[in-house]
This record gives sequence, C-alpha cells and structure tokens, in this order.
Amino acid sequence: MLDIGPVEIPGSDDHEGFVSADTADGRATGIWADARRAPAVAYRAACECGWRDDVAYVPGPCGHSAALRAFVDHHFVPVTGVRALDPARHFLPAWSAVVGVRALAPAMA
Repeated sequence: MLDIGPVEIPGSDDHEGFVSADTADGRATGIWADARRAPAVAYRAACECGWRDDVAYVPGPCGHSAALRAFVDHHFVPVTGVRALDPARHFLPAWSAVVGVRALAPAMA
C-alpha cells in the first residue's frame, strides 16, 4: 500500500494506492493483501477509493514496481493535481515491508 508520506497533499485522504493481484480464478486482491504473496497472473494499480487500472503487468518485482508507478501516474496525480511524485520518496513503504524489516531486526534489550 502507498500511504502518503510526511507531506500533506490536499485531496489525497481517500486515495491510498496498492498493487492488486489478479488471480487465475478471476479474483483481485484487496488493499490489505500483499500481491507478491498471491498466486497472481497479473498485477494492477488500485486505490482504496475503488479505482483499478486497466493496464496489467507481469507478476514479479518489475511488474510490482510498474504498478506502483502506474498508481501515481494514472490515478493519484490526476486526482490531486500534484506533479512529479516519486513513490520511493513521497510515500511510506508497504506495511508488509516494514513488518518484515522489524521481524529481522535484533530484539532491543
């Protein structure tokens, strides 16, 4: 999920993006699922407001990155009017990435 980072962007409150996985049985994963863990046949950019991109990407690291970029370019920028956003700089990392990093960190005494 792409949560907005430390800078408040007007009009962005209802637009948290994520990568949705299309599965072979025709389902699509939701905002709380990690598409990288689903048996995906395609990735798509999606938003909590219900928007889903028409463009499908091949599952894998490149497709995941492309879908995140597509969320910004195809949905978030047109809705908010903000230009030149970089998902790596302007958004917080996916919760699953943060949880994974914390799980690997040594316990603090």
